[in-house]
Amino acid sequence: MRREILMPPVTPSMTDGKISRWHVAEGQAVAAGDLLVEIATSSATVEIEAEDEGRVERILFPAGTEGVKVNTPIAILLNAARDAQRSSLGQPLSFAALEPLPEPSRTAARPAAAHLEGNDLSYREALRDALADEMRRDKDVFLIGVDVAQNRGAPKVAQGLLDAFGPSRVVSVSSIEEAVLGIAVGAAYAGLKPVVELPSWGASFEAWAPYVASAAETFYLSGGRLPVPIVLRGPNGFAPGLTGQDARCVAAQLAQIPGLKVAQPATASAAYGLLAAAIRDPGPVAVLEHDQLYAVRGPAEPEEVVALGVARVRRAGTDVTLAAAGRAVLLALEAASLLSAEGVEAEVVDLMSVRPLDRDAVAASVLRTGRLVTLEDGWGDGGIGAELVASIVERCFGALKRAPVRLAGAGVPMPYASELQALALPTAKQAFQAILATVRGA
Repeated sequence: MRREILMPPVTPSMTDGKISRWHVAEGQAVAAGDLLVEIATSSATVEIEAEDEGRVERILFPAGTEGVKVNTPIAILLNAARDAQRSSLGQPLSFAALEPLPEPSRTAARPAAAHLEGNDLSYREALRDALADEMRRDKDVFLIGVDVAQNRGAPKVAQGLLDAFGPSRVVSVSSIEEAVLGIAVGAAYAGLKPVVELPSWGASFEAWAPYVASAAETFYLSGGRLPVPIVLRGPNGFAPGLTGQDARCVAAQLAQIPGLKVAQPATASAAYGLLAAAIRDPGPVAVLEHDQLYAVRGPAEPEEVVALGVARVRRAGTDVTLAAAGRAVLLALEAASLLSAEGVEAEVVDLMSVRPLDRDAVAASVLRTGRLVTLEDGWGDGGIGAELVASIVERCFGALKRAPVRLAGAGVPMPYASELQALALPTAKQAFQAILATVRGA
């Protein structure tokens, strides 16, 4: 049976989009959950995946085509007949190191060392490579989450891992978050190293809060003598079409939990290094990804395992320090580029982690520039920017040429209307204007 793949309406106001990249070619066989095409809009980059097994019969628009109207067919798939019963669905749950490990597949779709080959790499692929490398390095590491095996999970980070490591180490479970978290925390107490994929940090807030607090406090109050090597990772913050709790950024809430480390990678290379470091850490670590970053590609720089809590200067400057983490780093870099055209050189500090927070790196930058602007997607009240500003005022008061500025999301639940959503989040243009006023007003 033939099925048309249509240009999706990512937002209610979207009228057309750009086909930025095809992940498949005509004649190629695909499985359910395989990525087909990457679509770029004015506000986001999204990807369409195959709903069932089949074959790509025809691609109607080549990569790079702009102005493709919503609901216009962009490809035709020839679906294969579904099996009456998937044998893998009947397999009992099993966990890493509790039974003999299966032989890794020799035909994984992509080798884990691909991030060293010099090709461009997506944020999603970097996370997958970090998982694969750490699972090969340590037999106690396993991935658990909703549909991470059969459907590779919502963000498709787990592609190829089931084939490489088998169902005892890529464990797909039902959508009962409390049960998943309870199993994972118990496995960590028993000496295993679970990596939990959450469907959404914001939507899962009420479910994960008691388990994360328990894991963090146990590790902390035992003085590290009782390791709790658990990693929780998944998308955090706004994506087109999400509202309310689904669009919450929980970085500040997590950063307030003693004993918990919180990483927030902004680039593919940072995603690889921070996730690998999180898996090796003896205590609980939260890795906050972003739905709008999964498809973003960049140079596949050889990336070592990085230290949690160590910031990096992504762009050098002399006039103002712009500190951010996660997706906000890309906004900061865009704003810095606009400022450069105005003769203002902004130094962009990628915090990398929000707990531990590298106050020393930000302070060193402010001592050079004399000004500080913080940028974050989350709410400003009690946020990461508020903590940074308080810390810098304590440490660098005499060096400040002007009062620090905080740019953050509006203090409201994410609205439904796309026009209001645009007003609820900081933008590169807002950062540009605020920084320009800060520098020229001094």
